[in-house]
Amino acid sequence: TINVLAQARCFAWANVAKRVFPKHGDGFDDPDQIEVERKYAADDGVDLLRARVLGLGGTELAVVTFTDTYFDTETCDLTAHDVWLRRRDAIWEIKVPIPGDDKRSGGERSVFREVEGPKGCLIEIEKVLKLEPRDSSSDDEIEDVKSSEKTEDDDLLKLEASMQNLGITSFATFTTNRVKLKLDGASIDIDAASFGHCVVEVEVLCGSVAEIAKANSLVERVAEKLRLKDVGATGGKLETYIRKNCADVLKTLVEKGIIK
Repeated sequence: TINVLAQARCFAWANVAKRVFPKHGDGFDDPDQIEVERKYAADDGVDLLRARVLGLGGTELAVVTFTDTYFDTETCDLTAHDVWLRRRDAIWEIKVPIPGDDKRSGGERSVFREVEGPKGCLIEIEKVLKLEPRDSSSDDEIEDVKSSEKTEDDDLLKLEASMQNLGITSFATFTTNRVKLKLDGASIDIDAASFGHCVVEVEVLCGSVAEIAKANSLVERVAEKLRLKDVGATGGKLETYIRKNCADVLKTLVEKGIIK
């Protein structure tokens, strides 16, 4: 199982994130990062899928474990707009839909913009909820005397305070064991969630909307080479968790057309 594989390796998420995924844990935001991904069934099992990737010339990057917690208001003011705020271990991220893209996959679009860091998350929350941007003039006056670590701590405190004021609390938490592979420039993640759901994600990163079509084509080519099957009605990890554990959230998202 993935659990055994994870124990057999000395990878820890905090260390692997800096080495394998440099955008995680380096203390900066990349607001223009666009992820193009599609989810597939993991029916063939981890070992067979890994062997298939390696047999086609791919590489195994890591086996990691992390915990995701998703947040929203009681009335789903973020997720009802297909916006997803989460904390992955200690890293804050928010996924925002790309204008004009209507493809959805269980609340996790096949194409979305991802913003990292508490400051960027707060800015996106303010946009979605149509709040007045926080006055940062006083921050600017003392910015030159703050260390970057101190600034990041302040940003986190501001995000947490705003979330408390807005009634944004957690509605989903689960741990994932992930086998991370690479093939033909696409990332392949084989995930086993703590609530019993397994899924394969094929992902390509791009820097602009103009690159989305090319990235989509690459995702489809890699999935075809690996003989992957569509994930079907079960959806990805988050959709499945919501269907199993969050009846009120599911009802709202079905009414809004975010989940079918």
